[in-house]
Amino acid sequence: MRVLAVSDLHTDYEQNLAWCRQLDGELYQSDVLIIAGDVTHKLDRLEETLLVLKGKFREVFFTPGNHDLWLERDKGGTSIDKLHEVFNLCKRIGVEYRAKKISGVWLIPVLSWYHASWDREADWANTLPPNKVMADFRACKWPEGVGQDDLAPLFDSFNSELDLLETTLALERESAFEEELRCVISFSHFLPRNELLPEKSKLFYKALPKAVGSDFLRKRLEAIDPDVHVFGHTHFSWDCWLDGCRYVQWPLAYPREQERRRKYGYREQFSDSGRGGAGETPCPRKETRHPMCSWKPIVVYDSSQGGITECKPTYWCKFYGHPLTNPQNVKARRRPPAKANNLNQIKSSIRL
Repeated sequence: MRVLAVSDLHTDYEQNLAWCRQLDGELYQSDVLIIAGDVTHKLDRLEETLLVLKGKFREVFFTPGNHDLWLERDKGGTSIDKLHEVFNLCKRIGVEYRAKKISGVWLIPVLSWYHASWDREADWANTLPPNKVMADFRACKWPEGVGQDDLAPLFDSFNSELDLLETTLALERESAFEEELRCVISFSHFLPRNELLPEKSKLFYKALPKAVGSDFLRKRLEAIDPDVHVFGHTHFSWDCWLDGCRYVQWPLAYPREQERRRKYGYREQFSDSGRGGAGETPCPRKETRHPMCSWKPIVVYDSSQGGITECKPTYWCKFYGHPLTNPQNVKARRRPPAKANNLNQIKSSIRL
């Protein structure tokens, strides 16, 4: 079994929906796909997109991003109501939005929202604040009494069922049976760590860090202790190891960004000259093929290759010297639990 990941599909753009449609219909039938948020704000287009991908993969996992919670024009309710609508849609069509274990691999969606205090750098002069720039502040509507500073803890509270899962993971990591737990892969839309974003001097919009990450999310991940974490939102390709966890962002992004990536991006992020990678069907003739047909979801786990795959080269990871291999040599299978030192300590915390 393989686990592949992608984020920021933005299928409001017909070109991006076409990319989903042109994926091989047979190659991924035994594989799992993670979508780390931002498909579309339109529920009918979200359903269409997820059904297209569900027809190509064994399982599809999804967690919403900020765009998915934008309210459509002339529709009432709040973005929390929209969140429930998205979950109901996923449930109806068989897309996973809750934690699930498949063939020894835990796949764990983590809900989150950004908060301005996640930004650790000094503010830049003459920079407009996010609420004057970002569409979220106009397109999202929150329940009465819920302010912007309340959103990050509110969304983290929606992860309450993961509290019990943390104990389950610790028990499985202590298990004598090696096949009990092969890998833990979590995913969110927003960023859990500041190291996953270029510093302000390198950003076009200097206030971006105020609207991309969550300390609540990082704390949640510290408790889960994943082997791999997939995220999205910033549209920067990212793939590196930090503190024994592999962090991956693999965004399809907007068509204009795809064009820049084809011109200036790493060749290793694309199949060989558009002819298809290992086991992949070639792109059609030049006059009919999709401009991003040689760019595929990234494989983060492959049971036939020993588990977690090798990192792909990305611009910012190379720029900052982030390691592409696990410097701590932490194995994906049966790592020590994050919250307990031994099995007896864990069992004592469980009330029967």
